[in-house]
Amino acid sequence: MTGGHVARPGELVTPGRIGLYALMTTIWGSSFFFTALALRAFNPFLLVQLRMVLATVVLGLVVVLTRRRLPQTRRLWGHFVVLGLISIAMPYTLLTWAQVWVNSSTAIVLSSTTPIFVFLFATFVTRAEKFSTLRLVGIVLAFGGVVLLTAGGGGGGGWFWPVVIVVTSAVYAVANIYTRTFVSSVDPIMVAFLQLGFGMLWLAPVTTMTGSWHVEDLGLIPLIAVLELGILGSAFAYVLFFYFIRTWGSTATSMNTYLQPAVGVLLGVVVLHERPSATGWIALAIILAGVIVFGASRMPWGRRMVVPERVGSADLTS
Repeated sequence: MTGGHVARPGELVTPGRIGLYALMTTIWGSSFFFTALALRAFNPFLLVQLRMVLATVVLGLVVVLTRRRLPQTRRLWGHFVVLGLISIAMPYTLLTWAQVWVNSSTAIVLSSTTPIFVFLFATFVTRAEKFSTLRLVGIVLAFGGVVLLTAGGGGGGGWFWPVVIVVTSAVYAVANIYTRTFVSSVDPIMVAFLQLGFGMLWLAPVTTMTGSWHVEDLGLIPLIAVLELGILGSAFAYVLFFYFIRTWGSTATSMNTYLQPAVGVLLGVVVLHERPSATGWIALAIILAGVIVFGASRMPWGRRMVVPERVGSADLTS
């Protein structure tokens, strides 16, 4: 980061902040677990719709209480309409739909490939990144694991739905690049609020046309899961995320992406009793190894932490 002042680690890494960071990582890492619980009563379209409604209301209150200003130009509003589709409505719906067929442990590991797609697009499209040996090793491992997983079936829906999850990671990456390119000057909380709001609006007619405004055997657990996904997973976690972006910088904050699969796999195996096949376990391990190697290649080892003066852009793909 540039344009900031160097801070001693003790000023930034406090027990309280470590606890909040662990909470943020746990909330996002458990999203696939809570989605699996919510799908017991809610269909994918309604589940995503309710999640977006709750998140929009909560973040809307944050915007009002903190007196944040709405964008002043039609061009910015147009960008948020697009982001509502490619960053929220499309990927959230596909990912949730895929979880009808793919267990939560597998889904979160496949989704952890998003940073790799961001790098690939930034390398070949915007020319903002460059390959290194470690990055290449991580990419080859991750996609080799994906091939092994899909070749082995990937779950009750065969190879199709795992591939959909990987494609969703690519869609998130496109949204990430779009966000950095067109709305980097907008307050990050406003970015989250507006794209979630427009995502909710994009989903409303789809939910109606598919006849999805109904619930099957609503129980306490699915209801709690929806509330967690909307209030904590899609609103509160974003507030924490942007807090750490401003406090620790984007690189250190992005480490949560590589920690989330550990939370999701643990919950899936221990609580939901998910048991991938032997080939599935090997494939998931290879994907995780690739993502971790790739993530390690992007960490500024040995550098001191820098407090950024402003947030240029935010990664909303978690």
